Amino acid sequence: MLTLDGIIDSKENLEMKRALAVKMVLIGFKTKDICRILGVSDAFVSKWKIIYENEGPESLRLQYKGGKGFLTEDERYEIIYHLRNLPHCTVEELKDYIEFHYGVVYQSRQSYYDLLKEARLSWHRTQAMNPKHDEAEVLLKREEIKT
Repeated sequence: MLTLDGIIDSKENLEMKRALAVKMVLIGFKTKDICRILGVSDAFVSKWKIIYENEGPESLRLQYKGGKGFLTEDERYEIIYHLRNLPHCTVEELKDYIEFHYGVVYQSRQSYYDLLKEARLSWHRTQAMNPKHDEAEVLLKREEIKT
């Protein structure tokens, strides 16, 4: 269940916490009050105050930009186009295709699942025929419905 503290502590709010801590110090709040309100340590407050004073407001932003993907956006589109032209595809077939054509092998199967989902294919194995199917029962039921 989502709580106020959960929202405040989320990673998306880290820049905001940094900025608020610095702003509150500059306004004249006591460090212990800032720590209590924002749920941070006094080291956090002093660290970001010093960084702000030395490097300016841009230094309060998150620096991490994310890792480079294994496939380019164009390669992903090519794979999805290829998958949409297939009647069905297993994860193993997709894995082999990507390794052969692009030289990429994902550690997690989730990456392959995501590609299949994006191509609107299911990775779940299906049965060719319903094992409980009984033709005689189907015909009886059809006759029953007609009358």
